[in-house]
Amino acid sequence: MDTPRSIVTHLLARPMPLAELGAATGVSLPTLRRAVHELVEARWVRIVGRAEATGGRPANLFGIDPGRHTLVGVHLEHPGMRLVATDLAGEVLDEHVPQGVESLEPDAVHTIVLDYLASLRERLPERAWLGLGLASPGFIDPHSGAVIAIGRVPNWNHLPLAQRLGDASGLPVTIGNDVDAMAAVDFAANGVPRTYAYVGFSEGVKFSLFLDGKPYVGPFGNAGLVDPRLLAACGERAEAADVLTVHGLADRYLARTGSAGARRVRAHLDARGLGAHEDARERYLAVLDLAESGDPDAAELVGWMTEMLGAQIAVFVLLLQPELLVLGGALAGASDRLLAAIEGVARRSLPTLLDNNLVVRRARAVAPNAAAVGATRVFLDRFLAAEAPPLSSRGG
Repeated sequence: MDTPRSIVTHLLARPMPLAELGAATGVSLPTLRRAVHELVEARWVRIVGRAEATGGRPANLFGIDPGRHTLVGVHLEHPGMRLVATDLAGEVLDEHVPQGVESLEPDAVHTIVLDYLASLRERLPERAWLGLGLASPGFIDPHSGAVIAIGRVPNWNHLPLAQRLGDASGLPVTIGNDVDAMAAVDFAANGVPRTYAYVGFSEGVKFSLFLDGKPYVGPFGNAGLVDPRLLAACGERAEAADVLTVHGLADRYLARTGSAGARRVRAHLDARGLGAHEDARERYLAVLDLAESGDPDAAELVGWMTEMLGAQIAVFVLLLQPELLVLGGALAGASDRLLAAIEGVARRSLPTLLDNNLVVRRARAVAPNAAAVGATRVFLDRFLAAEAPPLSSRGG
């Protein structure tokens, strides 16, 4: 990594004075001063304050300049999609949820993304556009940017989506797994070489892995994905695999309870001002809340989910021995009581040594746009890890 990229990477973690930047980057003070000056001129960094005085004049504190360089993130949710524009610090400048595209076709995605970029350039002419980050479920080639396969969307097999959008937009494009993108938001700029795991509960369960502080995606772009049927096959309940997916838990509850259950879910969504939205994640959270309030059907299904998910987590912790485990995806919106129950099932299955040294917490990124924002973070990390072009030459 060249000096300017190293400087920006370190400042994404936190502001630093020149002396600390020099120690972090390992370059001479004249080289560092020259690089920082060029980055200030190009509006990558700026002076954000003064370092704490230790005698004498306080040193300037340098940090990221959020005012110019901008990224676009796209979450292909299947169904639907979500687009955001963020600054370098990850703050959302704009967000767009296209309507009427629940069943995503590749050509429609291509058109929507290009139209959104055109709209942003018109509405935010002062911004410089660095690139586009995509987050998608399924198997993804991390090198070519092709979607290899998405199980529930057969027409997305071997789709060179990143290349197509890059050629059409003129911007560099990256693509990665959507749960990995959510994890990137939670662990962004941590900088500590520890082993982390992010449990993403969505259309199945995925353990996003950070080994010695670095993301591990595997050769097919979704390492850590666990098929719910692997655990459910050990039981006799036909519904067991369903409760380990966001869509499946809600659908199974509605299949059991019929119109009465549908009215309960609708009433819950209406009470939260979400009655007009047919959002799978919100329906899932509604069933979790119904279980908490004593609905017997919801309580039984959520109980199955708790036991099987806790068992999966215990097996994973035994295999990898992470120091930090984050419960995220749709679980980020669950109650403290439910998360404690899942954690309790896992801990009861662990030997004392692993139990005592494991830290478990809820994901910090809980908004529906977490994967889209995370896609911009993944893009920025890969962009800064590259050797070209020079950061000071990036235009709009």
